[in-house]
Amino acid sequence: MSLEFYEELLKSSRFCENLGRAVLLSGSLESKVKAIILENGVKQPNQLAKCTLGQLIKICHAHNLIDDGLHEVLTFILERRNYLTHNLYPLFNLEVDVTYLPRDNLCADDADYYFATCVEELCQNIEIAVDHINRDFTDTR
Repeated sequence: MSLEFYEELLKSSRFCENLGRAVLLSGSLESKVKAIILENGVKQPNQLAKCTLGQLIKICHAHNLIDDGLHEVLTFILERRNYLTHNLYPLFNLEVDVTYLPRDNLCADDADYYFATCVEELCQNIEIAVDHINRDFTDTR
């Protein structure tokens, strides 16, 4: 069912809505992490203009701007966000190994339920991280 299930994901309004929400929340998180770097004078805005979320997290960690707990949470979010963004089609096209999400023994309803719920959980994790940054880094926008 591999590519057929990918088509089910495309048809699932719940999955697609949650994935879009995850993308939007990721942009917010990226801005918050960037603000931590800028407020600490580690880099200038032009140096961060094309940085990915992963690069921003590495900068924060290398300069001890975030504690190990927040670093772990941000890395968890990054890995799953990147997986959803870059590996779903390759997963169902048999180009990559199964890691975070299954590809076998799926039914059409899994797009609306299991996969959509996984993305909802990612959104919740992003919201928690943003709230944490807002609380602990009061100068961030």
